Parts: sequence; structure tokens; C-alpha cells
Amino acid sequence: MFSLILQSADYFENELGLKISYAVKDVSVQTVSEELAKMLELDPDRKAVLVKSMVYLEDTSLFQLTASYHNPNRFRFIDFARRSKI
Repeated sequence: MFSLILQSADYFENELGLKISYAVKDVSVQTVSEELAKMLELDPDRKAVLVKSMVYLEDTSLFQLTASYHNPNRFRFIDFARRSKI
């Protein structure tokens, strides 16, 4: 998996000339739909953790947006990021 990420970064930066500059993570608690609450096996209050990750290019344009929902009873968040030229 890590090898695939490195290959992707190399392709975006060296082949396409896109320079990834920075990322922002937004972690919040949201009330979700009954359907999503059922999938996440949530308590009746239907609160879930929403993690949004936004990756920006050198010109500050949004390159990637990821959103994921998590059951707060099983949620753990550890973030470590180091950006260096590949």
C-alpha cells in the first residue's frame, strides 16, 4: 500500500507537474441519518465522528477531499505528517 502511495505521489508531481503543498484535517461530531447510524452501529442519539481531509496544491487549489464517518465508541485519531520531496 505504501509503495502505491509513493508511486501516486511521484506520478502527480513528476509526470503531471502538480505540487502538493499542504493538508488540513477537520474532525467533528455530527448527527447522522438513521441509515448511516445503522451501518455504524450507533447509539440512539445518532452522533458520529466525521473526519474530513483536504489536500491542497502549491497554488492553494483543492486537490483531494476525503470524508469518513466513525462510531465514536470505537474512534481513535492519531495524526503524523511529514512532507518532503520524493
